Amino acid sequence: MARDGKKARKPPGNAATGGGSTSVPVDGTPSNSTLTDATPRVPMWVPAAVFIGLTVLLFRDFVFSDRMLFGGDTLGLGYVARAFYAQTLTLLGMFPRWNPEILGGTPFLEALSGGDSLYPPSLLLLLLMEPYRALGWKLVLHVAAAGFFMFGWVGAHGASRPAALLGGTAYLAAPYLVSLVYPGHDGKLFVTALTPLLFWAVERHFQRSSVRTFAAVALVIALVVLTTHFQMAYFLFGATGLYAIVRTLELWRTTGGDDAAAGPAPARGRTAGLRFGLFLAAAVAGAGVAAVQLLPAVEYVTEYSRRVQTTREAAQESGVAWSSSWSLHPEEVVGLVIPEFAGNNSGGADWSQGTYWGRNVTRDNHSGAGIVTLVLALVGLLGARRRIQRWFFAGLGVLALLFALGAHTPVWRIFYEVVPGIRLFRAPDQVMFLFAFAAATLAALGLDRMLGMRSDDASAKKVTSTLWITAGAFGGLALLAASGGLTSIWTTGFYTDIDPARLERLARLEPFIARGAWISFGLALAVGALAWMHRRALMPVGAIIGLLVSLVAIDEFRISSGFIRTLDFQQWSAPDANIRAILDRERAATEPYRLLSFAQNGQDVHPALHGIELAGGHHPNDLSRYRELIGMVGSGLPQNLLDDDIRRLLNVKYILWPDAQFGQSISGMPVVSRTALQNGTPYETVLADAGLPRARLVGGATVKSDAEAVPYMLSDAFDPEREVVLAEPSPIALDGGPPSGTVSWTSRSPNELTLSVTTERAALLVVADNWFPAWRATVDGEEAPVLRAYHTLRAVPVPAGTHEVVMRYRSDSVTRSLWISAAFLVALVGAVGFATWRERRAGREP
Repeated sequence: MARDGKKARKPPGNAATGGGSTSVPVDGTPSNSTLTDATPRVPMWVPAAVFIGLTVLLFRDFVFSDRMLFGGDTLGLGYVARAFYAQTLTLLGMFPRWNPEILGGTPFLEALSGGDSLYPPSLLLLLLMEPYRALGWKLVLHVAAAGFFMFGWVGAHGASRPAALLGGTAYLAAPYLVSLVYPGHDGKLFVTALTPLLFWAVERHFQRSSVRTFAAVALVIALVVLTTHFQMAYFLFGATGLYAIVRTLELWRTTGGDDAAAGPAPARGRTAGLRFGLFLAAAVAGAGVAAVQLLPAVEYVTEYSRRVQTTREAAQESGVAWSSSWSLHPEEVVGLVIPEFAGNNSGGADWSQGTYWGRNVTRDNHSGAGIVTLVLALVGLLGARRRIQRWFFAGLGVLALLFALGAHTPVWRIFYEVVPGIRLFRAPDQVMFLFAFAAATLAALGLDRMLGMRSDDASAKKVTSTLWITAGAFGGLALLAASGGLTSIWTTGFYTDIDPARLERLARLEPFIARGAWISFGLALAVGALAWMHRRALMPVGAIIGLLVSLVAIDEFRISSGFIRTLDFQQWSAPDANIRAILDRERAATEPYRLLSFAQNGQDVHPALHGIELAGGHHPNDLSRYRELIGMVGSGLPQNLLDDDIRRLLNVKYILWPDAQFGQSISGMPVVSRTALQNGTPYETVLADAGLPRARLVGGATVKSDAEAVPYMLSDAFDPEREVVLAEPSPIALDGGPPSGTVSWTSRSPNELTLSVTTERAALLVVADNWFPAWRATVDGEEAPVLRAYHTLRAVPVPAGTHEVVMRYRSDSVTRSLWISAAFLVALVGAVGFATWRERRAGREP
């Protein structure tokens, strides 16, 4: 009975979700009472068909072929590391704990050498298919999954099924998400796809807390951590935590209903506090499940990685410059409403052919969320239901945008100074996935607001007026762009120090900017027209929904599709004449060796595709001491490897010199092979070098501190054949004379080395691979120390005689973390299983 004595009106059923009550639970789940009974029913197969069909359409050249999906990072370390991982798993039957292929070797799990190696979808695909296909399919599946997860998240808000369909379409096809394919940023794409899944799980937890919702939150958090993109995960967890606080306050303020939270304020407060506490506990449990990846990586990054060295050595302002690099710039903000405005270098569309003129070094992805999505998001703000959450997502989107702008606004600097961990990250524009997520969420709610309009609804006029004003603003922008005034204003008022080369790119881009501005205007005008027709009942509701979803898909597809390209894997991976020459020379060899490639500024990892170990290369978390030894800063050349003794020390047997890039090859070294351009000009040359054996005996030692070691090894006084440079005195007495003996390899795998050693006097067995504390040694079965030699390599003391020396990789940190993960996972599975058993038992009782 209503309070005024009149009969209470029952809210209409939600025909879009199949009818039924849509009352507002006390925990804040919204109703859809603004929708009319005329809203058409959308069968569940429709969203699935739309999401799968749109994904297949985007990736058709990959799905219906045997080609490789292009990715900038994939063609570098991405494929090499995953191929090594897959081969070790399938051919050797072991999990690799060490990767010997690049930069003297790195820990596999701790240094994230395999990236998403423990992330279940990636691991499963690597076991089921060739690595080059697995790397593509994991991106395809996550793009599709993003649509399904967004659909579930929007539905958890009580939104209609058409709204959830539109939200899923907007998020799946969003340029921000799909464009991550071209640069090969798989970790970013994974976290972006999982974002609505985590919010969905958190929302369900605050609606009806249970063991299952607790486990769901924990497991999704674990999945996010296992993607190993910790920066994106950090941003996501921060946003989710803020949302949990908002839901807690909402729950505390709620009155009425049939939920346990109804009642006096103290009871509601206790319920709200309990659910927030359980949310925090679920976050801890999720971190516990992922501990096997998280804890060793944190320990490694803070103690051994070159990243911590960079952070520690950076002065205040240089640290700010590094951390704010690769931020969004004002012209890229305009690109949110005119996607072509800042240009792009991905090359997959007519407007992205080397046309990026913004302030970053390059741009091969896009930060956009879609024009129609943004217009509908504006409508979403005009809704009456769950106003707090609508404004939360508006605030989240604006905050993400301001943070992404880096040093252009004070927002990023405040976070940099106040929030722990921000100083460790760079590329603030990575946070734009939260902008895309917030926009898609509000756009879905905007559709429901639009569908709820009636001709006699006074507030409906506010919606249509807002849309007409927005379309007018787009029209004015289009006129300005078509006249050339927009870019003129920009270069004279906002980007006054633009250089001539960028001005030339901007000039080439002008026609595409004008075209894009008119397309944006047309899309905004179409949304306004559809809203007006719906309000006037001039078009069936089903047609309105279909056209709006189609507009979203077409709008975003036209930008996103340009970031998807394929290539012939066999052609790309085939060894050239130089690599074949090395492989032919080493075909019968039993001793390991290294190649030093100066291609790609010393960052070349391509020879590792063919099992050739490299003295250089690229790795985002390589060991800092090895970098100091080879003299490599950032992505620069390894300067110290121009020194003969350092190359000899590191077992460098061949040098690949890029003649076309650096000029004439190093003189005085035997030429093994050479490739040439079509005009006969040398392209790359392979030279033979005099590297020392990978494993050898040395009879003398010199003790130098870490600060002294590398300069000493670069001096004329250093002789790598006569002395080992140690950080501490040798535990075995050495007479300094050259040892007479032999070293032969018995077996060698990523995780274990076995050598047969014969020496007439006590000596140090040097292995020219990187030292790491997880390496343990035995001499004839007895434990022996693994000394840090030559600043970053290994040495084992051996007495006179014949011995078997075994080195095994055994990480106590990984072992402890594995047990922690197992314990948390078993506890979660057990709790869910017990809860399910109790429910079934209770259901059988009379």
